[in-house]
Amino acid sequence: MAASSGTAIHNSVEDLCNLDISDRDAEEVGWLDSTAREVLERNWREERQEFLDTPRHPSWKNELFSKALDGLTSALGLLLEKATLPKQDLPGVSIRSWRQVQSIVIATEATLESDCGRLMGRLDLLILDPEKKEEEGWIVADLKTGRPPGSELDEKVRRQLLFYRDIMRQGNPEKKSIVAEGWYSSNETIYVADGTPILEEAIEAWGSMAITKTPFQATPSESSCSFCDWKAWCPDWWVSRDRGLLGVGRTFRDEVTKIVRLDRESGAALFERATPLDDEGALGGSEYRFGAILKGRALEKIKQLEQDELDGYLFLGSARADGKIVHMGDWSEILPWKPLLESTSN
Repeated sequence: MAASSGTAIHNSVEDLCNLDISDRDAEEVGWLDSTAREVLERNWREERQEFLDTPRHPSWKNELFSKALDGLTSALGLLLEKATLPKQDLPGVSIRSWRQVQSIVIATEATLESDCGRLMGRLDLLILDPEKKEEEGWIVADLKTGRPPGSELDEKVRRQLLFYRDIMRQGNPEKKSIVAEGWYSSNETIYVADGTPILEEAIEAWGSMAITKTPFQATPSESSCSFCDWKAWCPDWWVSRDRGLLGVGRTFRDEVTKIVRLDRESGAALFERATPLDDEGALGGSEYRFGAILKGRALEKIKQLEQDELDGYLFLGSARADGKIVHMGDWSEILPWKPLLESTSN
């Protein structure tokens, strides 16, 4: 939901930057707030449809539209600031002022590619730097709609911004000034990313990801495994969990199980937790069993697997376990347990 809301804001900023206002009266005011809402509503509907068409999703929260509108308003305020315009509410922004904003926007949602073609990025905005008018400096701006940093940018975000900056510098060596900034709409603050070039490190990292017959060495940890999307194919995760090296999870947890029985009408199910037999994903049974209530897509998926006469173990993702009975719904994932032990590529 947060990602979809952020995408709707990003797309709305892009649409407003590219809005055709050539035939409008320069002194017209009272248009930007209503136009911004209309543009966001359109993008909100499109994101909602894509969200609901995704196999695994929670509930769509229509009440978050007002928060998204606040985020869009803040993002537009940052653009006005960069255009050296006085801070003001959107109803007071004239067509003349927005033309001034559009005049500093060089590109929106542009694809970046390194000279070697191996590295790519996607920037939100490329604008003229108002502080470097004489040498026509550029700002690579990345709009962030999530939680803002404390005093400094998160290291991952900083490196992302430096990566965008360095690809842009590589493709435009004649430019003396190209800086990267993170624009956080939640606190209306701009953070500059400083640092030495990182493209060589990025190329080296790219090389280390070449497909091999032997999988990468697993490094299970709470931080790396908590939100990993590859658990259903990773034998190391379940072994580490069984050995107590990883926590079980509090409200939401992942399990490797075998279904004991299922009531297809009510969605009531009984699962038996699997026990690792070796380090390569082989499993056996256990005495630990737990009940679950399945609804929505989770119930549809397990019915389908049962109909296909699945004879094996299941990965249960994002099972809500805040009581004695586990609950699974549209937010959950049910997949056959199939650990990848070697690459299938030549």
